[in-house]
Amino acid sequence: MSHGTGWRQRAACIGIDPRAFFPIGHHARAQVNAARRICAACPVRQQCAAFAIETGERNGIWGGMTQQQLRQRRRRFTSRAKTSTRAAS
Repeated sequence: MSHGTGWRQRAACIGIDPRAFFPIGHHARAQVNAARRICAACPVRQQCAAFAIETGERNGIWGGMTQQQLRQRRRRFTSRAKTSTRAAS
């Protein structure tokens, strides 16, 4: 499943400094929470998360998901893809 990137123009984060979505340092937890609040109101949250999972993004907040949540979803996505491929063979 491949997603185009046209959804980005409708994202709630358009115009916000991208560094807001890549938390680091002593205030990382606060940065994560602030980024997730922006994502919560985003009309393209699902497309953003799917894009991050499919492209293997390892850093940042995507679709309101933390790095750990993205890794978990990516594992499930990869497992399903492998299962589907085996079943089709």
